[in-house]
Amino acid sequence: MSTKEQTLIWLAELPDESPVWRELHDDARLLRDVAAAEEDVRTGRERSIAEARRLLEQKWDLRHSKSA
Repeated sequence: MSTKEQTLIWLAELPDESPVWRELHDDARLLRDVAAAEEDVRTGRERSIAEARRLLEQKWDLRHSKSA
């Protein structure tokens, strides 16, 4: 039996109201998000903090100039 199959069996045994579901859900979401971030880094889609700040400042400056 594969690890995935065994895990699914264990999960099926948990009661629907178990607080473990929320913890498992949050852990799975975190792992998925980390994997996505790692993929972004590998493919060059990440931005440095300085670059992100510069882009946000440009965006807000543009919004501010349109509302003035």
